[in-house]
Amino acid sequence: MKKFLSFSFAIAIAAITLASCSSDEKKPAPAPQAPPQPKKEVYQPKHQSQTVDLTTPKKYVYYKAPQNTAATSVDIKYDPATEYTPIEITYKYANGDTYTYNISADFGLWPNEAGKLRIMSDSENTVWLQGQTKNGAFHEFIFYGNPKFNDQRIKPNSYVDDIRYR
Repeated sequence: MKKFLSFSFAIAIAAITLASCSSDEKKPAPAPQAPPQPKKEVYQPKHQSQTVDLTTPKKYVYYKAPQNTAATSVDIKYDPATEYTPIEITYKYANGDTYTYNISADFGLWPNEAGKLRIMSDSENTVWLQGQTKNGAFHEFIFYGNPKFNDQRIKPNSYVDDIRYR
């Protein structure tokens, strides 16, 4: 029995030693996490518009380019078969922005002697149009698509669809 007790005692000590050693084992430290990367902001294109004021007493109205960069294209929407029709002039930019000028149906385009309506655009996205309101007030509107031409006057020749900058 003495042998059995001493053998049991030795096993108990060995078990306690193993248990204490295994709990003292250092667990590996968690790998340091990389600092969170800032989220890349995705540019949200802006779509702006402006209604052209037809009540202005000015006959010649020049609109500066809506942005500091040149427009990539201009879209002009109107019904050439209708005398007084809404006109929409939309400038598009490389970053996805758009800027739209809206002219109400109270404005009608004049035809030139060749029968073409007096509305044109050029390679610099300048838009020129000429006509009158239903009240008979004459207006000539110039919309620049390239800011380098802001504050320059133009001389349009609506017979040959040509805009010359002065």
